[in-house]
Amino acid sequence: MLTNFFLDSAARYSTRPALWVDNCCITYQTLAEQAGRIATAISVIASRREGPAARLCGLLVNRSSTAYIGVLGALYAGATYVPLNPRFPTARLRCVLEASGLETVIVDRTSMAAAEALLPGYPQPLTLIFPDELQPPDWASTAGHHRFVCRRDIDTLDAAQPALGAGQDGAYLLFTSGSTGTPKGVLISHNNVEAYVDAMLGRYAPTPEDRFTQLFDLSFDLSVHDMFVCWSAGACLFCPPASAVMSPRDFVRKHDLTFWFSVPSTVATMARLRMIGPGELPSLRVSLFCGEALSSDLARKWRYAAPNSIIENLYGPTEATIAITAYRVPDDALAAKAWPVVPIGLPFPGQQAVVIDADGKPVRNGEAGELCLGGSQVASGYWRAPQTTAEQFSPPLGLYRGDQQWYRTGDHVINDPLWGLRFLGRLDRQVKIRGYRIELQEVEAVAREAAAEETVAALPWPSGTAEPARYIVLFIAGEPTPVETIIAHCRTKLPAALVPRKIHFLASWPLNANGKTDYGALQQRLTGNHDNA
Repeated sequence: MLTNFFLDSAARYSTRPALWVDNCCITYQTLAEQAGRIATAISVIASRREGPAARLCGLLVNRSSTAYIGVLGALYAGATYVPLNPRFPTARLRCVLEASGLETVIVDRTSMAAAEALLPGYPQPLTLIFPDELQPPDWASTAGHHRFVCRRDIDTLDAAQPALGAGQDGAYLLFTSGSTGTPKGVLISHNNVEAYVDAMLGRYAPTPEDRFTQLFDLSFDLSVHDMFVCWSAGACLFCPPASAVMSPRDFVRKHDLTFWFSVPSTVATMARLRMIGPGELPSLRVSLFCGEALSSDLARKWRYAAPNSIIENLYGPTEATIAITAYRVPDDALAAKAWPVVPIGLPFPGQQAVVIDADGKPVRNGEAGELCLGGSQVASGYWRAPQTTAEQFSPPLGLYRGDQQWYRTGDHVINDPLWGLRFLGRLDRQVKIRGYRIELQEVEAVAREAAAEETVAALPWPSGTAEPARYIVLFIAGEPTPVETIIAHCRTKLPAALVPRKIHFLASWPLNANGKTDYGALQQRLTGNHDNA
């Protein structure tokens, strides 16, 4: 079980700090005790219900102490935790509730407004746990068919009962952007995460003296790395305030943090703010980047800012558990500018990476194709979506084994004999912005509703460069309609990273030889007018 990593450290380092959050330091012993109390409440609630949904626990939380206590508490109780980002639109959260079948949700104090907006008209009875509140809020009286459990209720439960840690195999259920407009669920098992954590412990050898950054929301699977690689080593996890997440230089310096993990966009933001000058981050000894392509220029700037740190570029889709390949950046390669984008390297021990052609056959080294991943980190499929699972979780031709799980990533790569795997782009219309995986078809589906126009196209900006995409630009055919109305509608349906920043209306729509939208022509138009994009 994933919780064993934490429990072992809690037994060995009970008085050491495990978590710094909200300007408060929490020891391993205190964190374990508080998680146990939440686990008891979850288990008591689950015992009154039947079916697989009883063993799911939603977390409507920001990065608060309750969030991390809730993660551990759900896992202690044998439940699978389901992150619900309170900054996502209410419609999006309801989609996740409906798709997962959640019946129990933990809500922290900062997310009460999101919970209030979520309940009206939602037919499925929910049990909401408010660990920070002595009694339910006033608005709970208007939500008659929902149940509310508060701190005073939790305090009456016997924390020794029921036995903790006995339950199903799922560790967390994460929903990603879906091309049909509906989020896709990925269930990651304890075995998947344990394989990943073991690889990280062997690769970076963290100690109880280390101090980890925690810059990701729980709805981003890279947060799992932060929590469990840190806690497996008996180290302390440092969660900066929301105002410092995208530019945490001063926070890192103040607390002498040693492990860094972020998307490259964070570094790009810090660079624009002139916050990563030479020698700015001397305490760091390990710097990891994942979620987006890492340009050699950003890696070079980070090398100067963190001269005592190794730099590694990690790669992996949610379906393969956080990250599954890595490339350690050598100083001489940065100096020589060997590539515009840092390679994604080689798979971790026990995992496999095969480059395949359009027919599913492995290609020779040095040839480009689709990256297919195999091994103990690969999930079993999509949540309640057997057809999509069959399409994406299929092995390369000739490599089928009954005990080996495979996933076709849709990423276009080349297996370079010198550098390992190099990322060349996507084979479909998926992009990443600030590390979040975005299906452009989902943006287009919502935009069609907003504009009452069928012909729309969404594109990332910038595109085709080593610089990470920063936002989405929307093209719409026909006469202009109020931009504010379209964007406002998108905000009600899409997370902030998916909401278009700019909208262009075209009287003449470009089509390719097959009569379909010519995205290449739109991209050229966008690039040629980048100052107005």
